[in-house]
Amino acid sequence: MKSIGILLIIVVVGCYGLIDVCPGGDIKKIFADCLQEYGGDKALLTDWIAFKKAQDDKSKCFRTCAMKNCGWFDSNGKFTPEVPQRAAYVLFGGDESNVPLIAETGKRCLSSLQYDEKNICNSGENWSRCLLGHCKNCSLAVLATLL
Repeated sequence: MKSIGILLIIVVVGCYGLIDVCPGGDIKKIFADCLQEYGGDKALLTDWIAFKKAQDDKSKCFRTCAMKNCGWFDSNGKFTPEVPQRAAYVLFGGDESNVPLIAETGKRCLSSLQYDEKNICNSGENWSRCLLGHCKNCSLAVLATLL
């Protein structure tokens, strides 16, 4: 199965500099577990890789499950402060010069995020959509070596 980091969205095992973008564990296992938990198939992952908006709650929850199991959320259901930097290293497409703009955009989205206290899946998707929507000039691309 192809691997990806989100969206969002987003997530991956690897270390670029001092950033561990998925401190929660093995990304392939995380994807498999989350697909099984939410009854999804490879299309959920493919849509995420293509930066498509989640089509339904199953898609949102699959993505959020991967982020959560990768350690991007704290025990209170809030994103950790390191998430924008981790996301930048998933989405920089191999060009280090993209990292600062992606990370800064991610921080702005994190600071303006209104958490959905009743549904963490909406919070994960809302942050991902904010990052994608405000980072149109960031040359976003999932690092090829992660796929």
